[in-house]
Amino acid sequence: MRREQKRTFFGVTMSKRAWNNVLVYVVLLIMFLLYFVLPGNRQALTESPASVEVVGLIPAEMRLLSIHIDDQVIERQPDGWVCVPVCAISKQRAAALAETWQSLRMIPSSLQPEAKIVDVYLYFEGDQQARIELYSEPKLLIKLPQQDRVFEPVDVAVEALLGR
Repeated sequence: MRREQKRTFFGVTMSKRAWNNVLVYVVLLIMFLLYFVLPGNRQALTESPASVEVVGLIPAEMRLLSIHIDDQVIERQPDGWVCVPVCAISKQRAAALAETWQSLRMIPSSLQPEAKIVDVYLYFEGDQQARIELYSEPKLLIKLPQQDRVFEPVDVAVEALLGR
């Protein structure tokens, strides 16, 4: 080999190609050390959605008496949930709708709701009521106007919330 093709660094003489290989391996080693050895912010990357606070819409101690969705009124009767006055919702679907609202779980969301679907009014024992706004954009969202907070329902479709 000619002299200009060899390089000496820290007393080690190698060809240009060999030094290039050494540089590549050194850079890979540094990347490995920075990624695996140094403590990083990997916890934020691997945080699971389960660590997000899941809240229920209706507290366990409150007893739901009726649900008003548009012109449909679902009421608790002694023999179960029924649509009053008689409408297209069967007793089974009315019971499923009431159960969906009673067991609804949701997570706080920072999304801004758009495309309002409907206002839902829930009436409880003790003359208490709640107004809930359903939105379809950017995804299914629930807004509680009294609290001015937005939530994303967990594992429920809009059809289940509207009794369709």
